[in-house]
Amino acid sequence: MTEHSPRAQARHMVGVMRSGDDETLVLEMARLTADRANGGNDSRRIVSELISALATMMLTASGTSEEDNVYGLELMDDDDAQMDIDQTSPPVRAAVRALLAQLNRHTDEASFQVELALREDGFKPTVEVLAHVLLWTIGMIDWCDEHAVPRPPWLGDLADAS
Repeated sequence: MTEHSPRAQARHMVGVMRSGDDETLVLEMARLTADRANGGNDSRRIVSELISALATMMLTASGTSEEDNVYGLELMDDDDAQMDIDQTSPPVRAAVRALLAQLNRHTDEASFQVELALREDGFKPTVEVLAHVLLWTIGMIDWCDEHAVPRPPWLGDLADAS
């Protein structure tokens, strides 16, 4: 990864995950964990960019531009059964709340929740948060592409993003 802008890094990670390059993905997660341990903010900036892009795509897909709307999320487990947010780990719970805050245009609260999601040092919370946010983003990108819904231009053509 030669570019260091959060969007370029986020786009790269989406491309790596979509391509199934697990080795590169694990190396990126390890790099971000080390960056966090040394006081860096790359993971926070990447997660913030992904959550912002995800919220933008979701709002565009909803087709409403009214700022008075309040958005919620329905969480599903691997068996498509509804689950309570308290069944998720604290880092994932904070990531979900960051997305909700961003959807409802509370950017300061979204930033605070990203900080909470990545508060714990270590590889596991880094992987847990980034993997979930990447999967959510990829799922929404795929949905947008299938339904001809525009996505943020900075995501570009992810077929060549890795």
